[in-house]
Amino acid sequence: EIIQVKNGETSTPKKKVTQLKAPYSGMVFDTMEEARNYYEEYGRQEGFWIRTRSSSKTRRRLDEVTSRQFVCAHEGKYVPKNTSQKASEENDEKNIMKCGCKASMRIKLDRWSNKWKVSSFQDSHNHKPVTPERRMKMKSNRVMPKAAKILTETFHEENLPIAKVPSIFGGPHIGFNNRDCYNHLRNVRHRQLDGGDAQSVLTYFRKKQAENPQFFYAIQCDENGRAANFFWVDARSRMAYNYFGDVVTFDTTYRTNKYDMPFAQFTGVNHHLQSIQFGCALLQDETEVTFLWLFETWLEAMGGRHPVSIITDQDLAMKGAIAKIFPNTRHRLCLWHIKKKFAEKLSHVYFKKSKFKIQMKKCIRSTYKIEEFEEKWKELMKECELANDDWLNSLYDIRSSWVPVYNRGIFFAGMNTTGRSEGINSFFDGFVTPTTNLREFVVKYEQALKRIMDRESDEDFESEHKYRIVNEGEFLLKHAAKFYTRNVFNKFKDEWSKVTLYKVEEIPCDDEYHAYLVKTKLGEHEEFVVKLNLQTYKGMCECQNFEFVGILCRHLLKVFVRLDIDTLPDHFILPRWRQEANKFRIMDFKSLVTNDGKEESDTTTK
Repeated sequence: EIIQVKNGETSTPKKKVTQLKAPYSGMVFDTMEEARNYYEEYGRQEGFWIRTRSSSKTRRRLDEVTSRQFVCAHEGKYVPKNTSQKASEENDEKNIMKCGCKASMRIKLDRWSNKWKVSSFQDSHNHKPVTPERRMKMKSNRVMPKAAKILTETFHEENLPIAKVPSIFGGPHIGFNNRDCYNHLRNVRHRQLDGGDAQSVLTYFRKKQAENPQFFYAIQCDENGRAANFFWVDARSRMAYNYFGDVVTFDTTYRTNKYDMPFAQFTGVNHHLQSIQFGCALLQDETEVTFLWLFETWLEAMGGRHPVSIITDQDLAMKGAIAKIFPNTRHRLCLWHIKKKFAEKLSHVYFKKSKFKIQMKKCIRSTYKIEEFEEKWKELMKECELANDDWLNSLYDIRSSWVPVYNRGIFFAGMNTTGRSEGINSFFDGFVTPTTNLREFVVKYEQALKRIMDRESDEDFESEHKYRIVNEGEFLLKHAAKFYTRNVFNKFKDEWSKVTLYKVEEIPCDDEYHAYLVKTKLGEHEEFVVKLNLQTYKGMCECQNFEFVGILCRHLLKVFVRLDIDTLPDHFILPRWRQEANKFRIMDFKSLVTNDGKEESDTTTK
């Protein structure tokens, strides 16, 4: 028996908020502080924050200010303090606020009325305004009221978690969060609803579904009618799957709860290279039957869309269920779990700095052709007299399911392990304990999910409102900085920084492509063939970095430099890595909004 929620939509009526008028020349304020507060509040409303640029004082009294200019925080240009700093920043990624914005307000003291008047006002910005849902992150909004501090101190004195204090004061619409105070969870932590733990979970799920029909849950009962398996996924995670659901890791190793139930989670990676959730389950067991129910239910929640690839540990029941439910999905085994067994099975040859360990690592990680891997493996087995080792032979038989070279032609966002799932496991440790009951677990999962969403929002803010420093002549890097998120740009920049280590020469090619041989200049010899159509700029490299990671490799970039190609072709820019890849979001878990809550009038940058 499966109890579940289908798709639905809700909307929340918007409250009317009094809008401040834009300052204007001649506008009067009683005090200088009142004028600053007005402009600062106006900035909060419009999505920018301000700072004091300059002040003028009288000659007779140096402490008497007669005029003051307030500017947008993006005003001015970034200038390194010295030559050494400039040289350092050419190699290090750095975010800056200043982009030459001209928006400002100047006020002057009118001696006749002893009031302050606006003498000039410029309201034209050359950057994106901060959208409503992120305005609490602006520096002008970063303030923790006295009442919040008192409450935080009281919670601390009583040994109560305190990071929920911000939600008491208004959640995301205030100027402080759990970085300013620890964690306030529930003061009724151990209280259970009548009807038992499982019933309380069902009640909680129904409540979440009533708040937002896009919340999906399913409960499977055993032959005695008792709840056995619980699956749930919030509305925002379902929406995120539409954009980032091409690669998924699945893990069931986490068991931190009162009943020692396996916690199964579907984890992905967003446009900031951060781990995100696509739903989870608490399971009675880890049999193929249970996994079949879970995968079928999860697929239904995700609208029937299969992932391109999935990574799991080496579990036969899991493997069988995946083959039946996701027949066209590329299933890989976690490389870390397999490598971990080397030390257990081959302790006599696989130990720190041993020759076998070093060579095996190179064989697995540094081969880019299947023939090359198989040749090196066989040579290593012969050299170390391991050709008859049963465990190694069984591992070699399933090599296509775990060795990177067999999977580099498939998109995995650069992942070889379930490390993202396990990273989320350790993240959850801050929210749950071995005594956590079922209802507490699902509530705390929601709190942890909110933290994950906040981190994504923080990175959205960093990527969209701070700028990367790029040398004038680095045209491809400058082009990449315009659309990649900060973290993806850094990965691209890593590839770009290696371009000068290679040389390139054109070689004969029979088809419509031109072929180039890209070779290292120094160090260990490497060479890769790059093919490129000079009409469409479509191409590929033998290393298959773009296919596997979704970011151009140093070899293709080297060819672009040789051909004076100064911008990245669109087909080499994956939409999932762009700054606005998550432009559709769930706001407050209640209504679907576009462009992070911007009003229609906000869509044009001032």
